[in-house]
Amino acid sequence: MKTQVFFFLTVLLVGMMSCQKDDKSEANAGIHFTKNEKVSDVIVSYDEIVGYDSTRYIFQVTPTAFNRLNKEISPSYPDPHFAFGVAVDQQLIYTAKYVPGYYSSSQHDVVTFQLVAPDLIYLRLGYPSSPGLFTGEDLRNDSGLIDRLKKDDKLMEIGN
Repeated sequence: MKTQVFFFLTVLLVGMMSCQKDDKSEANAGIHFTKNEKVSDVIVSYDEIVGYDSTRYIFQVTPTAFNRLNKEISPSYPDPHFAFGVAVDQQLIYTAKYVPGYYSSSQHDVVTFQLVAPDLIYLRLGYPSSPGLFTGEDLRNDSGLIDRLKKDDKLMEIGN
């Protein structure tokens, strides 16, 4: 009898130890920034997004998240093809592209971003920034995005 109880407890303990928490699904909940258009490859999780200013199109993130994004595009070899997707509950809303200042051709169909230390991400229309000439679809204030931010009190005015 003791052997059976010991065996049962051992199997139960091994079973409980092999269970793993699904961190990826938690990271994909809410609003998050993804690597390019890969929704499952999270760069900035919802917990790292402090707030969003919907009138000036500015995300505020934690310094750790800001440094992670900044590391992707600097210091000495910026990737002119770097972009991150803005997703809500694993659904890609839009992609923001990094365009270096020395880039010589204009692009009127992309949302671009600029990182401003220590923790701000400005979203702009086109390159160079030209809202009047923008030819793409402006989804920076998508209703799903705004609704989620309002629900969690992350919609705010960001001064700077």
